[in-house]
Amino acid sequence: MEIFNQRRVSDISFVIDSNLSVSEGNRSFLKLFNITDPKINLSDYMQEADCKNLKTFLSNFTNNNATKYFTASLKKKDNFLQCLLHFSKENDLFHVDLKELAYSKELLDKALLESREFTSVLQSFDAHYFIFDGTTLVLKNTKDLTNMFEGSLCDFHEYLGNCFNLNLFDNDCHEQFNELFSDLGEFSVDKAYKLLMNDGNSLSIHTRKVGTRNNIIILGNISNTSATSIGENNYSEKKDGLTDLYNKKSITEMISKKVNMLKQPTTLIILDIDKFKECNDTFGHVFGDKVLVAVSNVIKDAIHSVGMAGRIGGDEFVIALDKTSEEDIRSITRNIRLGIQWSIPALEPGSVVTCSMGIARAPLNTANYDDLFKLADKCLYIAKNKGRNCYVIYKPEIHDKVIVKNEKNLNEMISGQFYLDSATKEIEILKLFEEKNTPENMMLILKKTLEYVDVMKISVYDKDLNPIFIIGKDEIDYRHEYFDDKYFKFFNECGFLHLDNTNVFDTLDKRRYELYLKHNIASTLEIQVKDKYERLKSLICYDIYKPARTFAKEKIVFAMLIAKLITNNL
Repeated sequence: MEIFNQRRVSDISFVIDSNLSVSEGNRSFLKLFNITDPKINLSDYMQEADCKNLKTFLSNFTNNNATKYFTASLKKKDNFLQCLLHFSKENDLFHVDLKELAYSKELLDKALLESREFTSVLQSFDAHYFIFDGTTLVLKNTKDLTNMFEGSLCDFHEYLGNCFNLNLFDNDCHEQFNELFSDLGEFSVDKAYKLLMNDGNSLSIHTRKVGTRNNIIILGNISNTSATSIGENNYSEKKDGLTDLYNKKSITEMISKKVNMLKQPTTLIILDIDKFKECNDTFGHVFGDKVLVAVSNVIKDAIHSVGMAGRIGGDEFVIALDKTSEEDIRSITRNIRLGIQWSIPALEPGSVVTCSMGIARAPLNTANYDDLFKLADKCLYIAKNKGRNCYVIYKPEIHDKVIVKNEKNLNEMISGQFYLDSATKEIEILKLFEEKNTPENMMLILKKTLEYVDVMKISVYDKDLNPIFIIGKDEIDYRHEYFDDKYFKFFNECGFLHLDNTNVFDTLDKRRYELYLKHNIASTLEIQVKDKYERLKSLICYDIYKPARTFAKEKIVFAMLIAKLITNNL
């Protein structure tokens, strides 16, 4: 079996034996079947014929086989996904990678519209395009994907002439028109047709074949200018194919001209989706694409006609507003921030997606685009450090000192001084565990950890969630009344909850949000320590009061180490 254009659309992998019993499966495998335990039998999710053939395939399989691929239909809810599986063998077990997915016919059109391949094709299309599968032809509007026509090729023959007001009395136009439908009927593509309209303008139609995983269709691009060719038109040159915002080149040129040449008052916003890589790793790249589209839609709704926006990187966007008053800026950015936080969970329950924004204004802060971008970018960095899910409007009297401090810290990291100082402080704390285990010594450890991790409060709870030690801004236990069966629902599989900004619970759990809001907890790191039987031994919480701040990764690692050492000394 020869595989062409081999492409991995996900990171789904698992391990099975010859009886199709699954012993291991990664997070994406669990997500595919909506299960929590990978130990299932694949035969329960397969058609009977595929199950029988796969067992035969595995009974004769060796790593020297010329064919290491097997196609099967796997059941997900009420639909079947056509899968291409790649096998390798180790001892009596088979390691399986899912290489391809093809949706059932009922989901074909939806999958097609959401696929990256289809989106990349549409980025080179003008105002209209059509899809023809050999039976039904659908004419769509590129901008909003609404259907303008759906029917047979014969019906489209009449519709096309009337819709675009074609001059079919012109011999050349009539000949091209007939040739188009003859070629469509024979599924012949990669041609260009030039048609004359009654107003004297010309219409160009270009066709190509596209694979939709389990089907081949014809896509047709309809352009109102004969000089346009597929992949070489205004839409392609200026727009990002996935989000329909301006691409990096065009948005940069437009804002630069607006600031440098036209000298128009402009607010520049750089927006970055928080922890987008983790979002992709957890829910998959298809969901990641949905997030990018949802974010772009929120941006469009928020700026309306008072600005323009573009996608300048994987998860980075730039927005230029005509408004420069702080009141207007805060209103728009607040709508963007909350719009993203509220709209994404609707796509995937349990998902948390937020954004951070850095903002600078011209000519108030600078009259040069490059300097304006640098200021906004530095404010974005400050917003990330503040705990994400927020925006920072550049004010020199406030932020210049912060920028200098950040640059100093960066220089210390590059020189190694930062890591040397951190190691010295960590060693000092760790040595305290060698001393006699007394409540006084434990409080000293917590005090020094509080200062080093740079939090305002540390709370230690025993296995029954009763407070043992509390140190910091106050010594009051705020959590006890909120402990219930759902409290650990949002902890990850490693047993901890890390929130740089607790506002995200506003969309996830109102009661939990009340806990953080009522007691001014803006950022938190909560760690469960368990025994080898997965029984809770302790809960240790590190809290930062408002304003929110980001936990540095190296501090999170150290906080988790201290949590385990403290638990061992309880």
